[in-house]
Amino acid sequence: MSNVIIISADCHAGALPEGYKPYMPKEFHAAADTWWLQYAREMMKRMGTFFDQEAAQEFNSRAGDQGAGRMDPSAASKAARASDAELWDYLCDPNSMIAPRRGEYEPDVRLRELEADGIAGEIIFPQMAPFGAGLMQYRHEVTPEQSLVGNRAYNHWLADMCSKNPGRHAGVAIINVDDIKVAVNEVTEAHKMGLFGGVLLPTSTGPNPFYHDYKHYAPLWSVCEELSMPIHTHSGWSPDYGDLSTATMMYISEVDMWAHRPFTALLWSGAFERHPKLKMVFTETGCGWILETLRVLKFKIDNPIFAHFMKDLSLTPQEYFQRNCFIGASFLAPHEIGSRHKIGIDKLMWGSDYPHMEGTWPNTMHKLRETFHDVNEREIRDILGETAIDVFGFDRKLMQEAAERIGPKISDIQQAVSG
Repeated sequence: MSNVIIISADCHAGALPEGYKPYMPKEFHAAADTWWLQYAREMMKRMGTFFDQEAAQEFNSRAGDQGAGRMDPSAASKAARASDAELWDYLCDPNSMIAPRRGEYEPDVRLRELEADGIAGEIIFPQMAPFGAGLMQYRHEVTPEQSLVGNRAYNHWLADMCSKNPGRHAGVAIINVDDIKVAVNEVTEAHKMGLFGGVLLPTSTGPNPFYHDYKHYAPLWSVCEELSMPIHTHSGWSPDYGDLSTATMMYISEVDMWAHRPFTALLWSGAFERHPKLKMVFTETGCGWILETLRVLKFKIDNPIFAHFMKDLSLTPQEYFQRNCFIGASFLAPHEIGSRHKIGIDKLMWGSDYPHMEGTWPNTMHKLRETFHDVNEREIRDILGETAIDVFGFDRKLMQEAAERIGPKISDIQQAVSG
């Protein structure tokens, strides 16, 4: 029997700040440098409260010392106190104490680490982009023009990185929604550049209409449907909870919720009704939430006083989810796998979250055994890779060839973990 094709539906990549400059007009370089310094100081200030340091050190011991300093509160504290010139050097030096892992931006290192983890292909979400791309909440003003320039720089950089290992990396383009005509053009350009992972929707639309305004967003849904570019939401953005000691707890508790909201927006606006081939993927937002959401929606529409909600819709919320939607099941846990039949085997796509500390890398095989040891072969193959091949259009032959070299056998996964 052939080895199991594993495609991670959730990985991340991003360049060092200097790496984006060849893709950005020179008149934006100084403003981008200023933004990176502000961003770095903000993140360094938060670092000591974000991760338990014993857990961070344990991760570093497993992952190696590349980039380990960014999880070290002493390194973060030192960087926060540095002068602008010193901090800029830290940000751009791949060997500095706050450097990210080389696999985030060096394609050869990336592929080597993914293959060592048994992964044949991946969907790549942004790690960070010039001017932030609205990926998280920041406290520094960014103009729409700067945001667009930063997004374009990231997309072009990502396309070039993905091209180094053709067919193995499905890059996800980033856009903003300040001008929908421009957003449509950005999607078209991303498709031309070979970013077949789709498009990441901003979780917050800022001063612009939210996604329940169908007329406003119809051109965007149309081009994504036409080009078979899945639209994604991904946890990351939230409101600014301030500097209270409980801010991180609030962020972690609620961050998934904000990425869930576009589902009901596209549902009630009729986007799913009018675009039956549009694919929507919810990544790193958990799995069980969709069952409760669908249960509540059914309860609402079954109530006669809300019957009018369905007057322009031909399917139920459950049916739209089954037809249009998928879940990027990042580091799918044992307590979630039991819901797979209720959610739908063909709706789930496993992800490692490489190279993030909360994910399964570099210990993926152990984590797969924890979750899938008593799952049948067909379901394992679908969740780990086969569905992703269909959703994103990976070359099946290429994926199988990679899996035969580096992928696990089904018996490697169907093993109970002792202890």
